[in-house]
Amino acid sequence: MDITVIGTGYVGLNAGAGLASKGHNVTCVDIDEEKVEKINDGECPIFEEGLPEMLEEMVSEGKLEATTDTVSAVASADVVFLAVGTPMDDEGNINLEYIRQAAEDVSEGMSERDGYQVIAVKSTVVPGTTEEEVLPILERSGKEAGEDFGVCMNPEFLREGTALKDFLNPDRIVIGELDEKSGDKLEKIYSEFEAPVVRTGLKEAELIKYGSNSLLATKISFINEIGNLCKQLGIDVYDVADGVGMDSRLERSFLNSGIGFGGSCFPKDVRALIRFMEEEGEDPKILRNVVELNQGQKVKLVEQLEQKLEDLDGKTVAVLGLSFKPGTDDIRQSPAIDIISELKEKDVNVKAYDPEAMENMEQRHPDTVYTESYQEALEGSDAALLVTDWPEFDEISRKDLKTMENPLILEGRRMDYDLPDDKTEGVTWP
Repeated sequence: MDITVIGTGYVGLNAGAGLASKGHNVTCVDIDEEKVEKINDGECPIFEEGLPEMLEEMVSEGKLEATTDTVSAVASADVVFLAVGTPMDDEGNINLEYIRQAAEDVSEGMSERDGYQVIAVKSTVVPGTTEEEVLPILERSGKEAGEDFGVCMNPEFLREGTALKDFLNPDRIVIGELDEKSGDKLEKIYSEFEAPVVRTGLKEAELIKYGSNSLLATKISFINEIGNLCKQLGIDVYDVADGVGMDSRLERSFLNSGIGFGGSCFPKDVRALIRFMEEEGEDPKILRNVVELNQGQKVKLVEQLEQKLEDLDGKTVAVLGLSFKPGTDDIRQSPAIDIISELKEKDVNVKAYDPEAMENMEQRHPDTVYTESYQEALEGSDAALLVTDWPEFDEISRKDLKTMENPLILEGRRMDYDLPDDKTEGVTWP
């Protein structure tokens, strides 16, 4: 099929490349001319494992192209995916500005197309948004939803760092449909995917996305709360998590204790669901606690550092890892942002290293010293805080410790390096 994807962020670009690899003709749309030019040159504008190679291959084969011309891209498409961002505002609500604008642009393109097509929302939106916000804008094209065109809600469940792999090998494909014809058309897109298809109404599909992310975030905050207790008791939270995770009803995944969750999805989606539930007259007690505990967990390493060094004024501390997780350059809601801020407030000299995210963090913390390697960050430091579990940090050795002023590494994520026990300590484990 001819497919158009509006938005070339982590969702849109991975979806576009993935669908092209399944034989579809894909046009990616973005307002950023520089990004569009890069894509058409086969260059990947974001860091994501496997995506640069896939993108280059699909562009060279003529299966994927990019444009700023939304109208033409929509007019020629059998299916149009809306994959623009829905960032969080200061009140915790999702900002629908971008998806409304995208819907207006799509509506203009629809008016120039003859024949039936499906418009599918991939952006994360609260229940009712597709039907009450997007659909009326699309009907400004002069066409009638359910008759002249179909409408679906098709949420993504991608993990940054493994987004392309997740898109190509999904746990399930959720299709929220306005009517059966809309869902049938969209399901054909996924005929080459080996995954169960769940077909629901539009609102159900929207809430499945929020329910999934919020439950995963809850598991993380729960095990971190258990981890804080384990720290007080002097026991290993990972032994506890292994035992708990053997229960088939609970599973071991997302029970790795540490300094909490970050990224573009969990913090935003949990807060948006809280706000939505409040507006609907519900009292989201559990989710409020999830957010509160996670925010405090982010700076636990700094509290631990104060206990170890007492006076932090003038000390030099290495922060290892800046992205919110390994495998991506995304720093949105990364614990490293809060940790560096806390250190600066205590007059600490910060040296930071990350294999991919330093350029992004430099925009947030421009007065931090960024090094070329973790070895350079460790050299002369009074302590190091391990924030992101990039595989290369497993290589930290006793030789590296000898270059530090005070050989001490505090782990916010559990690592597998072979170092003396008295030189390392976990945030929620001995």
